[in-house]
Amino acid sequence: MTYRDVLVHVSRAETPALAAAIDFARRQDARLIGLGICPPVWTGVGLDALPASAIEAIERANEQDLAEAKGRFDRAAERHGYTGRCEWRSSRGDMVTVTAVHGRYADVIVVDQSDPHWEPPSFGFAPELALTGGRPVLIIPRTGVTTVPCEHVVVAWNASREAARAVADAMPLLRRARRVDVLAVASPRVDQVPGIDIARHLASHDVQANVVVRESSDPDVPTEILNFIAEHGADLLVMGCYGHARLQEVIFGGVTRSILRTMTVPVLMSH
Repeated sequence: MTYRDVLVHVSRAETPALAAAIDFARRQDARLIGLGICPPVWTGVGLDALPASAIEAIERANEQDLAEAKGRFDRAAERHGYTGRCEWRSSRGDMVTVTAVHGRYADVIVVDQSDPHWEPPSFGFAPELALTGGRPVLIIPRTGVTTVPCEHVVVAWNASREAARAVADAMPLLRRARRVDVLAVASPRVDQVPGIDIARHLASHDVQANVVVRESSDPDVPTEILNFIAEHGADLLVMGCYGHARLQEVIFGGVTRSILRTMTVPVLMSH
């Protein structure tokens, strides 16, 4: 399996995801699909409460945003010399729903990390796509990351269904990586070393993975994962999205929520 179609959500604002998506598509020898979305006009009280002139102004502003997003995509593709492998699409509707539908005809969806100023990461754009899109989501941190080399990949492993799905979705990247670490954060009292079985499975796919166990009596899983990435200079994290009910994640925190808030490298996330 290889990635042949990469979808990236493009907004009018300058964010790292577009340049990172071009770099990622180039490394995968894939077609890059840019998607701009014009949101529906919605006031929360019904359109009848707005005069026609106000609705028209909102529509014009939305169309202008869409045109600026396309301009960003075209200029970035030309600047990076990738115009021959790019395609632009535009649509109207809810951002998550529209992106999820288009994403089902691609191999991976690239988006920006949630902006905490307006989008809570617990119910943000990226995790909602992972939950509803049926495709892995590559999330680009808002720290200026514009390349996705995927040379040193860390797999966050807890033997869950979501983690297994993420490993399967990331297999094209794992096969090409220079180094793969399977990281398990566990209590010191375990009968079996976590990660051994998935490492054997990866070996059957010609992926030689190192199993690393971080033991802690009261493990802070997100901190352990991010510390390991920083200590070893990894450039991609592969993990499952929401191992518990989302409401429980919101109340008690959760690995997904914490990683999305504090991520320092691109994250490939699946559900």
